[in-house]
Amino acid sequence: MQIYKSKRSRLLLIIFSLIIALGVTTASAQDKVKVKIKKFIVITKYEVTEVPDTEGHILLQYEAKDISSDGRFIYYKTAQADYIKGIGTHKGYNEVVDREGGTFFNKFEGMSTAKKSPEGKDIKTYKGTYTYIKGTGKYEGIQGGGTYQGMMIGKGIISLDVEGEYVIKK
Repeated sequence: MQIYKSKRSRLLLIIFSLIIALGVTTASAQDKVKVKIKKFIVITKYEVTEVPDTEGHILLQYEAKDISSDGRFIYYKTAQADYIKGIGTHKGYNEVVDREGGTFFNKFEGMSTAKKSPEGKDIKTYKGTYTYIKGTGKYEGIQGGGTYQGMMIGKGIISLDVEGEYVIKK
């Protein structure tokens, strides 16, 4: 009789473990969200500090507001850049408000470059990565990240294409 209870207990434990494992796998797969948006950034405040070590070297501290092309996400950005003649690194943080509810935060970093258009004008380009660091409301437990790339389309206006994915870990 003791052996029967032991085998039955082991069988129940195996079945219970499989149910939990399958449930966790299914929940994780269901929470994965692909991100593919275009956003437009408007620089609202900036401060430039010249660095006298090299011609054209500046440190830039700036704030910006972005909006996704569908109007759903509003971004509040604070960032820094280290440029020599418009080329260099940038990094910062976004607080992102979902107009349908919830807020999340991400950090980003990348490179800025300059290239010539067919007309000979300088085009400032941006490329980098971002990582989700915190969420509130429906974004609590957010994890993931992605990439972005874009260009300056006017004075203080940047267009970016963003791709990535996230999951909500409960």
